[in-house]
Amino acid sequence: APDDVPQHKLTTLAPSTVSRVLIEPRSGEPIELTKRGEAWYLVRPFEARADRSQVDRLLEITSASSKEKLAATDLARFDLDRPALAVTLGDQRFAFGTVNPLTQEQYVQAGDGVYLLPSFYASLVPQKAERLLTHALCVEGETPVAFVLPAFSVEQQGPKWIRMPAGSKEPPSQDEFNHWVEGWRFASSLVTQRAGSGTAKEHIDVRLSDGRTLKLDVVQKQPELILVRPDEKLQ
Repeated sequence: APDDVPQHKLTTLAPSTVSRVLIEPRSGEPIELTKRGEAWYLVRPFEARADRSQVDRLLEITSASSKEKLAATDLARFDLDRPALAVTLGDQRFAFGTVNPLTQEQYVQAGDGVYLLPSFYASLVPQKAERLLTHALCVEGETPVAFVLPAFSVEQQGPKWIRMPAGSKEPPSQDEFNHWVEGWRFASSLVTQRAGSGTAKEHIDVRLSDGRTLKLDVVQKQPELILVRPDEKLQ
């Protein structure tokens, strides 16, 4: 039965132990990431907070196994002497070679072996640093306690949120306030890019529970809201 075919695991590496990632596309500049606490950051070719789910996806190669293991000799015949792409997780390097035209599987070198893997594993690896930029406005653990917007401010006083000035309308309920605050705290962008040199129309100050103030620039309101986090140079 096909289930009896031995499976060769590429590595015994556990994703949770990886704190450094190096991506080396054959064409294009190397991309390096490092883990600080639970968050991932790009350190090359520029510094920025990275999208954790993208990093988790590329770490999936640690769980890969293959029906076939070949000796890592005569690498040129697998196009592994100059691989199209290489990824180093911690100290373990994975190199992606040619695709077998019959099975549509790709030759991947790890350690002393060459393995055949479904070619989608290579597609899990972003080859442009911009693809790795975070979509989360706030870093995990950043908890807002006050928002100062151009027209009004919202502040936590004890267990309650208060709007100032109160305005003439019925004030929002605490549930509505909580929902609004969570919307900011867990806000996620459709597109993140490095901040350009656009001028801000307005500014928003978000005071955090640790005493820091997060300053946000409003570059555009319509048709989409575009915010810049100047401290991270992200838009």
